[in-house]
Amino acid sequence: MPGKKKKKTKSAREEPASPREPEDPIAANVRVPPPPRPGESLRALLLNRQVDEKELLGMKISTRILEQLTPQEIRELKMVFEVFDTNSSGTVDAQKLRRAFRVLGFKMSKEDVREMMFNVTKKAKGEIDFNEFLEMVIERQGDSRDIYEEIKQGFKMMDYDGTGKITVSNLKQACKDAGIRFTDREIHEMIEEADMNGDSAVDEEEFINIMLKTNLF
Repeated sequence: MPGKKKKKTKSAREEPASPREPEDPIAANVRVPPPPRPGESLRALLLNRQVDEKELLGMKISTRILEQLTPQEIRELKMVFEVFDTNSSGTVDAQKLRRAFRVLGFKMSKEDVREMMFNVTKKAKGEIDFNEFLEMVIERQGDSRDIYEEIKQGFKMMDYDGTGKITVSNLKQACKDAGIRFTDREIHEMIEEADMNGDSAVDEEEFINIMLKTNLF
């Protein structure tokens, strides 16, 4: 008697297809702001951000300062501040602060400096940071001669070739024009003293730095 045919069984059950995850409607509507246009003012970009402090040249700068000073002015004041921040602590004491203000053309007594430091910091601490320094500069604006600019003009006058550097021959010519006599050795030593990058010449930044440190203005 022939046997009954067996029904074929499935070797494995078919898994139902997993449902598709719905797209996130919020993510689809997120608007990424476009990058700033070429030439757009850095200062305008910083001022348009609704925060109390902004990043400029790697530093936190308050909104009030950015409203009073340009990025170029802040950069130049940073150079002056760093000259007197001799231990790179990010602060200067009253004595160094008074010298820094002298460089900027402000005539201030020791008492004036201490009073301004207290007015800015509201504390009887003996040092101020860069932002507090800028606040004090803003307070004193309008009653100084721009010694910093005078130093830059002096550099341009000695840069006879217009190369952006003062060489030994430039310095010799400047001494001759001024009626000052130095030996070749003395002139070479002057260049070596100011030359920070070892190219046997003095660029504008090096010139400003040595003039501020030696008070030759």
